[in-house]
Formats: sequence, C-alpha cells, structure tokens
Amino acid sequence: MKRLALIFAALLLSINTLSAQSLDYVKIKAFVDMNIDAFPKSTLQDIYKSFYQAVYGPEHLVTDSAKVIAYIEEELKQDFDNKFPTVQYLGISDKFVRVNLDIIGAEETRISTEMLADCFMRSSQTKGDMPIEEFRSQWRLVVDYIISSDIQLDNFSQDSLYIESILAQGQYVWVHSPQYKAEYKPHYRVVTKEIFEQVIFPELRAFSRVRPRPANAF
Repeated sequence: MKRLALIFAALLLSINTLSAQSLDYVKIKAFVDMNIDAFPKSTLQDIYKSFYQAVYGPEHLVTDSAKVIAYIEEELKQDFDNKFPTVQYLGISDKFVRVNLDIIGAEETRISTEMLADCFMRSSQTKGDMPIEEFRSQWRLVVDYIISSDIQLDNFSQDSLYIESILAQGQYVWVHSPQYKAEYKPHYRVVTKEIFEQVIFPELRAFSRVRPRPANAF
C-alpha cells in the first residue's frame, strides 16, 4: 500500500512537472515563432533582445523628459521601413509592447512625441522582477527550442556563447544585430501593455485602417 502511494505521488509530481514544462514550451514556441515570422532576418542576438524586453521592459529607468523627447525627435529624422509592425506585443510575461515611432503625427491619430515620451518614461518605472537565474533558465529553453526546431539563424553559435558569457557576469542588455537594423530599421519604444491600451491604442484604431499591416503584426 505504501509503495502504491509512493508511485502515485511520483506520478502526480511527474504530471505537474510536465504541465509546467508544457506551459513554458507553449509560451516559448509562440514567442520564437512570432519573432521569426515578423522578422525572418533575425539573429539569436535579436531574439535575445526581444526576450529581455518581454521580461523586463525598457532597458533603463528614464527621468529626463527633455532628453527622451530629443532622442525621439532625432530618430524621427531617420529612415523607417514599412516591414516593421506598428505594434508588437512581446509575449512571455504579457506585460510589454513595442510601439513604432512612425505613429507620431500619422494621419488620423493624435499621438504626439510628448505623449509617447510620457508613456515610455512611465513604463520605464515598471520592471519585471524575474531573478537572473530564472531568466537564464528560461532563455536556455528558448535556445533549446530553436535548436530542436532546426531554426537556422546566422551567427548562432557565436551569439549563443556570447549571451551566456554576459549572463554569467550578471549583465542583461544587448542591441539589435547590424543585419536586423539594416533590414527593418527599427525605431520604437517599449511601453507597458497597460499604458499602451489605456493611452495609445484608442488612437491606433483609425491608423490601422490607414496603413495596412502584415498578417502577423498589428
């Protein structure tokens, strides 16, 4: 009887473990597939940056509104690419959203530089609280999925080793790869999903009709 109870307990633990792994797998598969579908030229470096932003949000706490506005205005002078989504929900934590700067001053919207800057600054005060060890474990599941799915990414081995080395040093942040920048010309700010849906989304309903988006983007 005692043996049967132990077997049952072990089976229950195994089921719970598989359920947790399945949940991780579902989230990670959706996250990787979304990024590859939207940005086929991505490298592991770019997927890592998206993963970081999905977990922790904006890279830095920002408090100087004049500088934030000035940086946005400077970026608005640069080239934009219609391939980049107007909005990208980052997934994983379901807390953060990328907002393309080209919504500023777009036809049929009232989104200003100051409005987006304010959303970005308030969002920078909201940080994911995942410990670095858990972050590293989750990131390894992302890498494992990419390998097991035979997803071919340029510079994969070098990027993987380098990311592991910076995580081992307790560092997180990284930039987009040169080929990603050349292909997609990313100009965006990361804001919380809550702030996006309260402030920005109401203004995008008309904009989404003006500028058609790819099927896998907003």
